[in-house]
Amino acid sequence: MDDDITTDQSAHVQLSFFTNDKSLDHLPTTIFDVPTSADCEQINSLVNKSISLENESWEDKRFEFLIGDVFLRTTLAEFISEYEFETEVVVKVECVLGLEAPKPLHDYQAPDWVSSVHAANGFVLSTTYSGDIVVWDKKGQQTTFATKDGLLKCSVLVKKPGKSMNGSEIIVGSEDQLLTLYTIKDDKLEKQIVFRGHERSVECVAANSKTQQAISGSYDFSLKLWNTRLDDVSTVYEKEDENDAKLKKRKKSYLTKIPMVTIGGHKDRISAVHWSHNNNSHVVSSSWDHTIIEWDLELAGELSRIRGQKAFTSIDIHPSTGMTISSSTDPLPRLYDLKSRDGSLVKQTFYGHEKGWVESVKWCPNDEKCFVSVATDKSAKMWDIRSGKTALFDIHGHEERILCCSWSEEGIIATGSADCTVKVFDAKR
Repeated sequence: MDDDITTDQSAHVQLSFFTNDKSLDHLPTTIFDVPTSADCEQINSLVNKSISLENESWEDKRFEFLIGDVFLRTTLAEFISEYEFETEVVVKVECVLGLEAPKPLHDYQAPDWVSSVHAANGFVLSTTYSGDIVVWDKKGQQTTFATKDGLLKCSVLVKKPGKSMNGSEIIVGSEDQLLTLYTIKDDKLEKQIVFRGHERSVECVAANSKTQQAISGSYDFSLKLWNTRLDDVSTVYEKEDENDAKLKKRKKSYLTKIPMVTIGGHKDRISAVHWSHNNNSHVVSSSWDHTIIEWDLELAGELSRIRGQKAFTSIDIHPSTGMTISSSTDPLPRLYDLKSRDGSLVKQTFYGHEKGWVESVKWCPNDEKCFVSVATDKSAKMWDIRSGKTALFDIHGHEERILCCSWSEEGIIATGSADCTVKVFDAKR
């Protein structure tokens, strides 16, 4: 096809371009008569040439084109046929600055299934079903810490690593009903606090550095609030029995704490919990009982409830918008606005995973429109919330179902799988 797609003699459609990106102030306002045989690359060329006529200093950029709620990935003819778009009127096309596909960085071997993963300051940290905390440094050097806590189900970084992992703090939750706060000191794992109170496996945990508290959810259907301060002994558990004298004589290297508050309300396993980003006394939890609930910790009561169609496997709350992305026991991530009062609970549903269900979702902390999902179909997908019918990118590499994921402020996506590997991708802007 000729570089000037407007001279093509095939069927045409009229397109007008717009954007919500304030940096693109030279976008053409002209209505273009474009052949339906044109694809993304040719429409990109048309838009860039049109902008350069108005702005001589313009440097070509790659755009994504959003028509309705679907990104254009084919020719216009194929798109119109698949989605049955009306072509008798001018089709409005939103121009979105294109992102680069995540680039594979590392492929790490773990000792067992990977239950949680974090990326921070060049380090990657994971927990495994074998009870190990595994850390990879910036050079890919692996350090494995055996916790003896049994099967680890979840974790949260309380204090992120700096130039080294020393000084980092992590809370892990295990199948043996306990949570443990560890510090990495002199390249060794030191137990600081054991949190005792759940009656079944601990499934999720979140920490709040401002209040120095943690919140956990369990297979016992309860949420428990914990004090993580080492110098606060108000909730320290002291066992009093016939061996108490012997225990007091033995100097313990760590504290054991009981919950500050226990909250009941869910009717099944709690799959995820997160602090509200604008209120330190509010948390949001999801459960296999098909609900997402916002709680007031001071009142130990429920503020609002969303009921879904399926059991929720995870949620994540964006730090700037407060929007909630969820995964369930089906292949569809869903977007919720917990603050919405317009009666529409599900703001967007995302179609792309093939079968099974989505295990975990994570927002990009630096972009209020992008998130990643991982699923039992062995795939990870990067999404833009403006389009529910096409993922931005598919991220492949795992050979078994993917169990967990993270997206760091540095632009690193990490995924952990039942194939006993952690895969790391560069998704920097």
